Amino acid sequence: MAAVRSFELVGANSAKFWEVNLDGVEVTVRFGRLGTVGQTQRKTFGSEQAAAAHVDKLIAEKVKKGYAESAAPAGSAATDRKFDGTAGEVAPAARTASATRDEAQPPLDEQTFVVPPSWYRSRHPRRGGPGVTAARLDPSSSVQAEALLSQHRDDIAIALTDPQSEPELTTAGKSFLADTPERTPLGAAVVATALYAHLAWDWRSHDALKVLRDAWIRDHGLEFAVRALMEFLTLSCGGPEHGPNGKITIGPLRRTPARLARTHGYHPETGLADRIRAVLAGAPDDQYAATVEILAGYREHGIQHRVVTSFLAPTRTEWVDEDCAAVAALADKTLATRLLSSVSTPEQLALLRAHVAPHEVVASATILYTLVEGVGPAAAEVLADWLDQPYVEEQRRMLAILAVLPTDEAFQVLLDRADAKFTPAAILDAAGRFPVRAIRLLAAGAGNRACAELLRTHVAAQPEVARQLLPSLPDDAAQRVRSLLEQSAVVEAPVEGLPRLLVDPPWSRKRTTRKPVVVAGLSCPDQPTIGWEPGERESWAAPEAMARWLHLDKRWDQLAKRQAVGELRSFDQTSFFTNAPDELARPLVAAWRLEDTWESGSVARIIAGRFELDGLGMVIDAARRTPAAAADALLPYASPEIATLMASWFSRLKSVRSVALAWLTRHPAAASRALVPLALGPAGTARREAEQSLLALATAGHQREVTTAAEGYGAAAAEAIETLLATDPLEVLPARMPTLPEWAEPKVLAPVLLRDGSGALPETAVRHLLTMFAISAPDAAYPGLALVREVCEPASLAEFGWSLFQRWLDAGAPSKNGWAFQALAQVGDDETVRRLAPLIRAWPGEGGHTRAVSGLDVLAAIGSDLALMHLNAIAQKVKFRGLKERAEEKVLSVAASLELTPDQLADRLVPDCGLDASGSATLDYGPRRFVVGFDEQLKPYVSDQDGKRRKELPKPGVNDDPELAPAAYQRFAALKKDVRTIAADQIRRLEQAMVLGRRWPVAEFRQYFLAHPLLWHIVRRLVWGRYDESGTFIGALRVAEDRTFADLNDDPLDLSDDAVVGVAHPIHLGQSLPGWAELLADYEILQPFPQLGREVFALAEAERDQPRLARFEGCTMPTGKLLGLERRGWRRSAPEDGGHQGWLLRGLPDGREMVIDLDPGIAVGAIDVFPEQTLNMIWVSRTRDSYWRTKPELRIGDLDQVTISEIIRELREVTQ
Repeated sequence: MAAVRSFELVGANSAKFWEVNLDGVEVTVRFGRLGTVGQTQRKTFGSEQAAAAHVDKLIAEKVKKGYAESAAPAGSAATDRKFDGTAGEVAPAARTASATRDEAQPPLDEQTFVVPPSWYRSRHPRRGGPGVTAARLDPSSSVQAEALLSQHRDDIAIALTDPQSEPELTTAGKSFLADTPERTPLGAAVVATALYAHLAWDWRSHDALKVLRDAWIRDHGLEFAVRALMEFLTLSCGGPEHGPNGKITIGPLRRTPARLARTHGYHPETGLADRIRAVLAGAPDDQYAATVEILAGYREHGIQHRVVTSFLAPTRTEWVDEDCAAVAALADKTLATRLLSSVSTPEQLALLRAHVAPHEVVASATILYTLVEGVGPAAAEVLADWLDQPYVEEQRRMLAILAVLPTDEAFQVLLDRADAKFTPAAILDAAGRFPVRAIRLLAAGAGNRACAELLRTHVAAQPEVARQLLPSLPDDAAQRVRSLLEQSAVVEAPVEGLPRLLVDPPWSRKRTTRKPVVVAGLSCPDQPTIGWEPGERESWAAPEAMARWLHLDKRWDQLAKRQAVGELRSFDQTSFFTNAPDELARPLVAAWRLEDTWESGSVARIIAGRFELDGLGMVIDAARRTPAAAADALLPYASPEIATLMASWFSRLKSVRSVALAWLTRHPAAASRALVPLALGPAGTARREAEQSLLALATAGHQREVTTAAEGYGAAAAEAIETLLATDPLEVLPARMPTLPEWAEPKVLAPVLLRDGSGALPETAVRHLLTMFAISAPDAAYPGLALVREVCEPASLAEFGWSLFQRWLDAGAPSKNGWAFQALAQVGDDETVRRLAPLIRAWPGEGGHTRAVSGLDVLAAIGSDLALMHLNAIAQKVKFRGLKERAEEKVLSVAASLELTPDQLADRLVPDCGLDASGSATLDYGPRRFVVGFDEQLKPYVSDQDGKRRKELPKPGVNDDPELAPAAYQRFAALKKDVRTIAADQIRRLEQAMVLGRRWPVAEFRQYFLAHPLLWHIVRRLVWGRYDESGTFIGALRVAEDRTFADLNDDPLDLSDDAVVGVAHPIHLGQSLPGWAELLADYEILQPFPQLGREVFALAEAERDQPRLARFEGCTMPTGKLLGLERRGWRRSAPEDGGHQGWLLRGLPDGREMVIDLDPGIAVGAIDVFPEQTLNMIWVSRTRDSYWRTKPELRIGDLDQVTISEIIRELREVTQ
């Protein structure tokens, strides 16, 4: 016979249930959020005893975590479900269908508002409300209050002895301080007022009042505390002021009845009243009645006192009615906001809503929760009006509140904003609570794309609800739901055909604890060393990198003396050690530590490049303090101390894990020698981190280095390390396995199909797959994922990953579940790339820079030609500098691994899109075939089997192959999209190549341009130049129709493989320019960008010797128009204090930089703040990123003719 036990966990941020059902040898667990159906898991055991033991273990674990057993089945209600969203009897057909299901659904009432238990600790409780119990007072409050008053007794006495203080108040206050039997509520209020006045400058003053409040209640009773509060409302105390001797003075004490009506600032009585209301709400009936009677007497004192009485006793609705009308008449925002926590009817809310400041209300979870608990679903209308707030947290809070309101109106408010950020997560939350309502309303609004996707997700999660609701839906809505049910019906693969990892993974079994082998007395004697990658040191210590930190003060001898005695300022120190002569800086660098860690990574890399081992101390210190910024500065170094740091970072810090792994694989032998002693030391953090790093080294192909290092410490060490390395990688699990989030429900994710065609992964196997993603690191995937990729169909696995990613986004992209994003790196394909790349470009503008950077990692990990092409395109052109720089770093890393420059890598990354040499492909529909391709302007064309051109590719028909035809049609759609992207990217690259003077050996030009099925169409529409070894132009050519070279006379040119070509600038063509223009016109060749018709410009003779390009200085234009220069390769300077960008910069071919000083400058994220810009100064900076030195040092005439022409052309575009 089945035995069911139910448990609940209700806390500040939790409201969950857990239910276990023991039926013979089968254990069924159901769990989830209270009020939802939850998730179900089953497990079968070999005997009833084993099953019972498993249940006992699970229950013990839940009780240990704080779950408490409940009487009724978890999540259930007292009535049966009726599939119109109301409570009632289930129809006979529905009952029959329900009986055939694998699990019994709990009854559901979609009309009753249930206050979420997670609100309890944040709301102001009202008597009789859910979850209201007798308040617990801090037992130490009396001691704390006495200590507080003892500490500030003299400070309070200043006000009590002030001759201008009212005698009645000073007498009462002194009596309370003296702890006499005559202590009165007035005396308590006087002391609290004086103490608050003394501490008003200190944010801790609020805590001081709370200590006194709790002591009032505990020592003198609730009625005393209420009277003290009401007296407190009428008192004031001047100050604080600083006297001539520095002593703080306060006073005098007076009665001021209008105190509460202040319209700004902190109201000290608020903290007093909040706690007293909580105690009163849970007080015994007789005490409650006596206290309310006391409050009634204070209602005669005026509107301020009346509002407080309504706040303390909101169940006295006649008081609240009276006060809402009075406050509405006064139009007082402070009082209206306070009364929101007392209202309980729509009519009361209607009186106040026009008189509150919405931004103040929505900023307070306490006010919102209390208001909605009081008014219920009727609050949806006002919440809808308040939704459009500027702060993310406030928007998400109100969306979450709307999601728990059981009305069509509240759900429709969410649907009306289905396209807005964070709303899909709220809709799915509401759908989980009200599945019937969700299907009905989502189906009705499925014409909206976002609603259609949400409906698909919800139907997949609640197929039984959808089936039973079909008869009651309108025809069009029923058809949508029926279609989704058909689409979601997949055949599950038999469990016996799955790999064991997907059926019984290591984390589902009891782990065997391996007794650690400790080999005492081991230590690594290695001394620090340094080793550079080709060009690395030169890059780190490049003059332009050092010049960024150069201060105008270059008196190096004096600066060295001041540094030696510790008198140099932080910025001067950085300038000194990055730029001073070596003989002065090197003797001092070993003792130097960076004071200001701003851009510590940049400084640390310069120090490493300049001083190598002499600078190691500073570099280690900077990396230890700011690992995310400076850890990579340790990459050239090796030492036991660095190895320990890297092992720790590899284990603990996601942000530095990739750097740590790069260091380990760069120094495998040194790392192994340093980490073996730690891996064989006592159990603890250091040992665990060392073991993980050694296993990572072995996995990365460096097992031999690890074993060799171990052998160097003796036979016992070698044997112990051999045992460690023999550990099955699948058994290496985190100490604490993650819990899958509710939004990652397998039913709502795309099915994962097996390669053998046996069906889709069952739900339990999908959960195991999700767990593999959850325990993977971005650069260290769980090894079992390789097995999953072997047995699962790649396209369905990629679609599964994308659906998981979408669910993560809909849930608000919680950072703790970032593995759902990183899963794309493990299973993503080119379609993933096409979807992801636009999001990466947009995220920084939405406050998602960090997510965008993670997206770059995903593109790099996918690693296909299309992925790397998009990565390079972001590196070349994106409007967010931070993202662009990180993309450039990624491209440099990939290029370096292939021993290429970024430009050479970009040449090799242009996908051929599966086209043949002629630029076409055959699409197979089964009985029909079509040839598709792209013409010289890369416009698509379609031909049928007879070679007849068609206007477009036809959609699959009923006679076409049901699998081949849709796949071919989708391929052509993706192909057109890819070619548009490729064309735009390559045309931009070639124009930049002309401007910046990039050249190619003819062998590379033939391989990567002429042989490419798409690029050759672009290059044949341009005129190319031949250049000698010095870069001098020696002649022009074009690419003929047969992909050979021809000159201006159309005579063939035979070029050797080592000849050099480049896109010819019209300046180079000189007098031959008209002839080339005529030739291309004769062939009706349209150029992809202005080349032969490009305007060219030159400096006037008087301008050549000038340090500035004065002809444009003083010009004023709209900010938006000026920022058009960013499309031409200009960029904004790094934001200064306050988010101000004061310069525009353009890199020059020789490493220098063109600088425009702007007035007033650009406000980051708000270009309309300064709608116009004036070009103050335009000059050439000797090095990159030294634009803040406004003293020009170079002649404009020193720039080459092409650069001058292009700069003038670009500036003319925005100034004319």
